[in-house]
Amino acid sequence: MRALLPLLLAPLLAGVAGAASLTVEVRFELRSVLVNREAPSTLALHAPGRLPLPVKLRGPASVTHPESFGLLLPVRLTLPAAPGGELRLRGPLFVCGVNERLCRRVDLNLLVPRAAGATFTRLTITDADLTGPRLLWPGR
Repeated sequence: MRALLPLLLAPLLAGVAGAASLTVEVRFELRSVLVNREAPSTLALHAPGRLPLPVKLRGPASVTHPESFGLLLPVRLTLPAAPGGELRLRGPLFVCGVNERLCRRVDLNLLVPRAAGATFTRLTITDADLTGPRLLWPGR
């Protein structure tokens, strides 16, 4: 029986060992909005058959609006093995317009583009990505 066990497990272990991880790097190029530092803005990578792992956004405070991030640091989300099917980047972002001085919650839901067999992909979030339904709350 002991000699048979390695033979039975070999195909399973080879599949796990050979599976390449997938990393998605998210960068931010926001010009006309600031993300509120005091609100629970998070991003999570959603893949078929996987539980999403939310990541809280972070970065240095804005000089002019200390309650907001002046710059958002890139976020890296890694899956242990590249899944089949579509990947989506989702999460609530609490943003305030620099010029309009209006704050809102945007529920981000973006398709993550990736090449077949790729182990790394980069996604950039811009002001245009944050034009979803506007749920308003009082700004400061």
